[in-house]
Amino acid sequence: MGNMNNALTQAAVYLALLAAGYGCKRAGLFRVEDSDFIRSAILYITMPAVAVNGLAELTLQPSFLWCFLAGLAACAVLIAIGLLSSRRAPLGDRLAYLFSMSNFNIGNFAIPFLTGLVSDDGFVALCLFDIAVAISLYGVCCSLAEGLRGRKGGFSLKLLAAKLFTSPVTDAYLVMLALAALGLRLPGPVLRLAQVAANANAFLAMISIGILFEFRFRREDLGAFVRFFLLRYGTAVALAAAVILLLPLPADIRQAVCVLLMAPVGSVGPLLTRNTGGNTTLAAQLNSISIPIGIVMMVLMYAVTGAMA
Repeated sequence: MGNMNNALTQAAVYLALLAAGYGCKRAGLFRVEDSDFIRSAILYITMPAVAVNGLAELTLQPSFLWCFLAGLAACAVLIAIGLLSSRRAPLGDRLAYLFSMSNFNIGNFAIPFLTGLVSDDGFVALCLFDIAVAISLYGVCCSLAEGLRGRKGGFSLKLLAAKLFTSPVTDAYLVMLALAALGLRLPGPVLRLAQVAANANAFLAMISIGILFEFRFRREDLGAFVRFFLLRYGTAVALAAAVILLLPLPADIRQAVCVLLMAPVGSVGPLLTRNTGGNTTLAAQLNSISIPIGIVMMVLMYAVTGAMA
C-alpha cells in the first residue's frame, strides 16, 4: 500500500507541475519558444546527470541484456501494429503512426516519473530499454519511412551511429556501462555534481512538457485517436504480460520494464514525423493526448506488478 501511495503522490505532483507549465503559458508568463532553452538544459545537462547518478554503482548482470532485447522486441511489435493498422491511411498519417506507435517518452518522462519508485537495477532497465528505443527509431523507423516515401537507401548505419553517439544522454549511458564493465567508478566530486544537476531534471521536464502541451482536436478525429490508443495500450499490456510470463527477470526489473511499456508517446515523434514529411499535427496531438493516458496506465501497471512481487 505504501508503494502505491508513493506512486499516486508522484503522479499528482507531476500532473501539478505539468499544469503549472501549461498555466504559465496560457497566462503569458512562458512562450512555447521558452521551452527550447529548458529542453536544451535537460538534453545536455540534467538527463546525462540523471544517467550518471543512477548508474554510479552499477554492477552488470545477465538480466540487463533481457531488458535491452525486450525493448527491441516491443518496438518491433508496435512498428508492425502501426503499419498494419494504418495501411489504408494517407502517407502522412502512416508516417505519424510509424513514429508514434513504437515511441516511448523515457528520458523526459518515464525516468523522472519512476525515479524513487523503482530500484537501482530497475533504473538500469530503463536506460537499456531507452537505448533499444533509440536504435529502433533512428535505425528501423527512419529506414521504413524512406521506404514508404518511395526513396531508396534503406537502413543507414551511418545515420544510426550519428544519432546514437551525438546524443548526450545515450553517451552517458554508454560511458557508465563501459566503466561498470571495467570495474571503475567516477570520483566523488563528479558524482556529487551529477546528483545536484539530476535533482532538477524532473521539475524541468514536467514544466517543459506543460509548456508544449496542447489538447485541441476536431471532434471527427476522436474515433481515430481512440483506435490508436486502444491499439497501442492493448499491445503494451500484452507485451507486459509476455515480460511477466516469459522473461527470467527479478521482480524489481520486471516491474520497471512493464511500467515503462505504459509510458506516453515520445516527444521526438512529431519532430521525426515532420522531418519525413508526415502529418505533424496528428503526431503532436497523439503526443499530447498520450500524456494523461500514460500517467494513468503507468500508475495502474505499477500497482499490478507491485502486488505480484
